[in-house]
Amino acid sequence: MQKVLIIYNRIWPYRIPIFNLLSKEYDLTVSYSIDNSFDEDVDFKVVKFPGKKFLSRFYIHNDSLHKICENYDVVIGYGDIGWLSLVKLLFIKNKSYKLILWGIGVRASYKSSYGEKSIWDKVRFFLMKKTDAVLFYSKDPIPLYVKEGFKKDKLHVANNTVYVDEIDESIKRENLLFIGTLYKQKKIYELLDSYHIAYKKNKALPNLEIIGGGDEFDNITNWIKKENLSHKVFLRGKIFDEGILKKYFSSAIACISPGQAGLSVLKSMGYGVPYISKKNAITGGEIFNIENGVSGLLYENDDELQSIILDISENPDKYIEMGKKAKSFYDQHRKPEDMAKGISNSIKWVLNNE
Repeated sequence: MQKVLIIYNRIWPYRIPIFNLLSKEYDLTVSYSIDNSFDEDVDFKVVKFPGKKFLSRFYIHNDSLHKICENYDVVIGYGDIGWLSLVKLLFIKNKSYKLILWGIGVRASYKSSYGEKSIWDKVRFFLMKKTDAVLFYSKDPIPLYVKEGFKKDKLHVANNTVYVDEIDESIKRENLLFIGTLYKQKKIYELLDSYHIAYKKNKALPNLEIIGGGDEFDNITNWIKKENLSHKVFLRGKIFDEGILKKYFSSAIACISPGQAGLSVLKSMGYGVPYISKKNAITGGEIFNIENGVSGLLYENDDELQSIILDISENPDKYIEMGKKAKSFYDQHRKPEDMAKGISNSIKWVLNNE
């Protein structure tokens, strides 16, 4: 059984099912550096590689990663070029281990749109060419990398996803849902304002359930009271328990997030809920899973959202049907097993290409 090391920033709880699956095939160790984000038993080894962050962009580990990596057959590194200890590995010749960098592959953040050009692009391409393989969250960056001179067989995809529980079919789908950290960048107020306008036109709107904490929690609480919507809009706070989340998703007609389309896209699809977002929403590529008008909606203008909310209220079956198609897509292509297989395929490829 080959020894594989994944060098990560944090061990996020949503990654654990994927890592557990990989541990059935490999002697897997996953490292973290920033903090330990989980408190459950796992099937893989866990180690901490401490280090220091500086200039808000760069990170360097305290110990020699190269010496550690020599104990493994394949190393999969966090694909952020600001992680200088990983970058250093790219310049070591005749390494005994294969090195894969894993990430979005293009620029994406709360401050920049997906694929936005940057002075760092050329640096990223230069460094990625020194890896044994590049592993992306989606297939979207591949044409760009091929255009930059990468061999296509070196570029691999492990489509980003999350685990979901079984849908509770006994629960009626009757609510709208927002899930995520409450930042202004996610345009939560665009959702609230659109809901308020729609409510003035139709008092029978589905209730809006908001799951998440964050900077805007108190402000949103005050907004709900100010607009006299405490009987329609419910702020539930942070929820991480999958059994509780399952109930909210099972009762949702649609999940709406105007400003961000991240892993909540996959969570929604897995629970049979269509995802509704703006076409230019912040994303790490997850938005490309949505087939507009089929398994979700991607709208362009802010004033469209109130009309969509009214349409959901008046034609819920249309959106429930979208949710069924979203669920079918998830079951066929985006299960944790599919992501684990993508990672495993990249490992096998580098081992077979000496």
